Amino acid sequence: NKLILSSPFPTYVTIMMKSTEFVFIFLCLFKITTGSQYQNVFGNELQSCSQSNSNMALTGYTRSGSCVDYNDDAGSHHICIDISSTDQNFCTVTGQSDWCSSSMPCDNGDNSSSYNDDDGNLCPLVNWCVCQWAFASYIQSAGGCDYIQNIECEAINIQSMAAYAALAGTSKDQNGKYTNALKCIEERCSVDSYSVLAQSSLFNHRSRGSSSL
Repeated sequence: NKLILSSPFPTYVTIMMKSTEFVFIFLCLFKITTGSQYQNVFGNELQSCSQSNSNMALTGYTRSGSCVDYNDDAGSHHICIDISSTDQNFCTVTGQSDWCSSSMPCDNGDNSSSYNDDDGNLCPLVNWCVCQWAFASYIQSAGGCDYIQNIECEAINIQSMAAYAALAGTSKDQNGKYTNALKCIEERCSVDSYSVLAQSSLFNHRSRGSSSL
């Protein structure tokens, strides 16, 4: 049953409720990125996506090896995927040039410093941080979660799960694109997003009704 208020209170109350909700979501997202450590989809410390001294290129928007970013990373490169695995190629399926098969400076354990070294040592792209929005499109175009390449759950930033949860069931969730991306992470990682996000003080998404290098 809806509570009906006479004018002008409905407008005022609605504005206040939406403002409060926005502030709450902002503070929750702010908290998780300004804490002592970044978190993965299990709510634990985020692990490195590329592995040092393992003949793989150094990944990350910040070239730190982890799927973290700065505020100017509009693509939100939060998903760690093994683009060397044999299932449908991420670049091909998402309609990009095949940078997935290229080589870049190796992850030698020096984080971002290794990306600018002069050794000229290049390694293949293996575990790579990709855009969370491109990842959702990848699942859709590949035909579902069963047909995508392997993902590295310990190295997937919880921010991706929070972003999908916020859009799942909304008008922006066309053809269940973000709902399916969230379910894919839940299935592949054997995790309950509701529990993890709640423990991380992120908003309760179920109660709300719910370029790529």
